[in-house]
Amino acid sequence: MLWEELLKDETVHLLSAPVIALLASWLSHYWLGRWAKSENQSIRTSLAKALRPPLLVLPWVFCLFYLAHWFFNHSDLEVFDWLAVSETSVSVLFPFWVLLRLVRQLPDIALISGAKPHDLDSARTLSRFFHILLVTLAVLILAQKLGYSLSALLAFGGVGGLIVGMAAREWLANFFGGLMLILDKPFKEGDWVRSPDRQIEGHVEHIGWRLTQIRNFDRRPVFVPNSVFTSIVIENPSRMRNRRIIENFGIRYEDLEKIPNIMNHIIAGFLQHPELDCSEPHYARFLKYGDSSLECQIRVHVVPKGRVDFVRVQESVMLLIASAVEHAGADFAYPVVKVIQEKKGG
Repeated sequence: MLWEELLKDETVHLLSAPVIALLASWLSHYWLGRWAKSENQSIRTSLAKALRPPLLVLPWVFCLFYLAHWFFNHSDLEVFDWLAVSETSVSVLFPFWVLLRLVRQLPDIALISGAKPHDLDSARTLSRFFHILLVTLAVLILAQKLGYSLSALLAFGGVGGLIVGMAAREWLANFFGGLMLILDKPFKEGDWVRSPDRQIEGHVEHIGWRLTQIRNFDRRPVFVPNSVFTSIVIENPSRMRNRRIIENFGIRYEDLEKIPNIMNHIIAGFLQHPELDCSEPHYARFLKYGDSSLECQIRVHVVPKGRVDFVRVQESVMLLIASAVEHAGADFAYPVVKVIQEKKGG
């Protein structure tokens, strides 16, 4: 009898709903924590990160609708119509919310699984594609559940699409520009890019659907609309196989017979240097007779592609040239101007 009276007591119902919701949220949090720490910990951690907010929110959604049914009078049809619309919207949008959070974890799961950079870019592309697809499906299904005709919506989309397309022309250009960047992959996040057409140079930090964020060498962020990349030339130095050194230097005219010895010494140094790629064309040659020096030139390719390492190897090449000149007993030429003054006769 006491139990039946408690079940009929409205105060017990109103107090028990938040308690049950709190207990269910705590159990979800506890279960996800234990599940994420079991086998395949890294992947399960990503999945738990995606599932945690929906599972913690779901009990409170049920609690809110339960209390709403208790507080509002059943005779108030307008309120219950809004309540029915809310319940329908939540029943459609909540599963899509869960799916969207899972889709967003695809790049992280691919990275944890040891995917290669190409596969990681594909995972990001799939994630963005499914994100757009799920949002579109959610809107269409919700419209159908609320009693709107899909054929009417699609017909309106045909007419309204033209109007929206005219108004959002720039946005659509940036969107399709971003789609081209994702499909063609002229560069990826982390690459060093530059454009000879525009003053754009730096490392790519993020490729979005509308903007691409590039961090220049002054550490300032540059936000470039994706439509710009469809009309400019982009260089991607990060994908070059190696970097090239071309350096000119001058030898004194009195050291002409020592030039073959200097060049042979430089070539031998190239072959012994571990960070020079001698499989690429390389040389050390006497080019021409200058105004005050014998003009020589070296060309060689460097294996490290990073700027800091390249400059370090370039320094060693410069010192190698100096060592070759010194070893041959020669010297570098300096600009010389000879002034001849004629004496006038007495």
